[in-house]
Amino acid sequence: MEKYGYSKGAVSKALEAAIKLWLRHEYEVTEEEKLNNKAFEEILNELEAKFPGMYAVIAKGQLVGVHKSLEEALKTNIKEESHRIVFKIGEKPKPWVRLGWRAKLKPVGAT
Repeated sequence: MEKYGYSKGAVSKALEAAIKLWLRHEYEVTEEEKLNNKAFEEILNELEAKFPGMYAVIAKGQLVGVHKSLEEALKTNIKEESHRIVFKIGEKPKPWVRLGWRAKLKPVGAT
């Protein structure tokens, strides 16, 4: 609050700055993440054709299971704690668009 003030929108500004800082930080992808991402890309079209609307789990570079619900997918037993990808088949992420509109507001109690 000291940096961005106490006005409406200050938290949004702080969050935006934090995300920009975070995005500048380099992130190294592990070998397991690379394997899972490659498996995802290779089997996505097949999964979309066979199992639309279901949930898939990819771990250790391979498809571990396809489930009817997210809860079932999250309970998938993988012996070791490891990176995994859990997603709803056929569901594309919604793009986020920032319009950049800002309204100038008077402080509370101002005349």
